[in-house]
Amino acid sequence: MAPALVIEDYYMVLEVEQTASLELVIKSYKRLALKLHPDRNTKHDATKAFQLLGEAFETLKDENKRREYDLKYPTIRRSGPSSQTTQTPASTPRTGALSEDEQIAALLKSKQERSARWRTEKNVFDSSIFELRREVRRLEQEIKNLDSIVAAEAAAEARKNSWGTWLLSPIYRKAEDTEDEKERKGIERQERKLEKDWKERVLGVRKAELKKEESQLRNAKEKVDAADLADNRGIQATQYRIWHREQMERQELARIERERAAMIRKQQQEEWERKTREADEAWRKRQAAEQKRQDEQTRMWQKTADDEAKEFRERYANVNLPSYSFATEGSTYGASTSTCLHDGWWPKIQGRTACPKCYVSWSYLLQCPGCTMQACPKCQASIRPRIQRNANRRAPLRASSPDYFYNDW
Repeated sequence: MAPALVIEDYYMVLEVEQTASLELVIKSYKRLALKLHPDRNTKHDATKAFQLLGEAFETLKDENKRREYDLKYPTIRRSGPSSQTTQTPASTPRTGALSEDEQIAALLKSKQERSARWRTEKNVFDSSIFELRREVRRLEQEIKNLDSIVAAEAAAEARKNSWGTWLLSPIYRKAEDTEDEKERKGIERQERKLEKDWKERVLGVRKAELKKEESQLRNAKEKVDAADLADNRGIQATQYRIWHREQMERQELARIERERAAMIRKQQQEEWERKTREADEAWRKRQAAEQKRQDEQTRMWQKTADDEAKEFRERYANVNLPSYSFATEGSTYGASTSTCLHDGWWPKIQGRTACPKCYVSWSYLLQCPGCTMQACPKCQASIRPRIQRNANRRAPLRASSPDYFYNDW
């Protein structure tokens, strides 16, 4: 936020001139503080007046604050006498509520008005200086003419009293001036002398007036330049505040944009992680359901195989079947396999190993549920008996392997 503009004439509040020394400022403050103190001043605005007096003293007693205030003082003084006096404080500031753009516009307008007034004032000064210079030149020329007349008379008198004139006097005799003529010439010389003295005095006065006018012109020019400089600094300060505020706003917008982009990236990352978790959870659920389905199917197949084996054993309980064995020389099959029918569902035994029958390496083997025989799927197909599933016809059992067979009923 831009600082509030100072619009009060502190020099008027302290009743001192702008060129007053620090000692005079302190002395005036002490005098007015005793006068305006709320304990002694019974007016309703005594507190505000005393506070304004304190602000004025705090500003003018500090060298840096006073220098900054003096830069703005021409604008404050030009705006007219402050509505705040030592007895009647202002209720509302005139320009404190102006925006920065309005302040710049007001300063530019002030410069334009000052420039117009300065042009008018300068024209007056120039006209006066021109008239004075012309009169000075006229007086100087008249004095010079009078000096020329005096010099001519002196030269004529010198020639008249010279030796040549005396030697030629018997030849060229001239009439002598009469007493009246001599008196008239004397009066003329006296008048010319008085006129010269008067013109010299008038010339001195006109030169002094010319010097004064030129000095006033320079002072007025310096004041205008100082006021323009103060306005330019005020405009630059206001523009800098605007630029600084815009920079801060741009930085804030950039920060907000970065935070928003970071939040969006975070939300996208969280959304991706959530979807990933949901996908993983769904995959695990599908895997669990698939595993459950497979386990259920395996149980159903196992139950079906057990039921078939039970039915097979019940059906052929009183039938003497030939014993068979797949034991070969060097084989690891035991005698327990000779009496097993190898029916039912053969579960998988994971692990890469070689089949005991064909010696081919497999990633898993199948194990007989009735004994410990293990075989690869190819060999298991030839070992496990196949049953004709037809209740109305009693079909003979056919072995899938040439190593054994079942007799027909």
